[in-house]
Amino acid sequence: MKSIQYEIEIYEPNSADDVWAVFDSSTPFMTISKGDILNPGTWSNSQSPMKVLRVINVEHVIWESGAKVTHKLLVFTEEVEGTRELRLTA
Repeated sequence: MKSIQYEIEIYEPNSADDVWAVFDSSTPFMTISKGDILNPGTWSNSQSPMKVLRVINVEHVIWESGAKVTHKLLVFTEEVEGTRELRLTA
């Protein structure tokens, strides 16, 4: 039976080239969808605690290598103000 590895690459705001953070897991992550808000306040290189990231697109990449399958999410973002109103909108 093949093992499965899960990865998330979160890209810097308005970039399709610069990865800000990478997270790995042996279990699936919860779903991340367009419009979701990510709070990068505890990540390395976080520069503005008053800003959050809005997900503008998600791409799934899946590949097989030997006895391992990898499922990677590429998460593209834009920076927005982390206001109370933003958090309360659906």
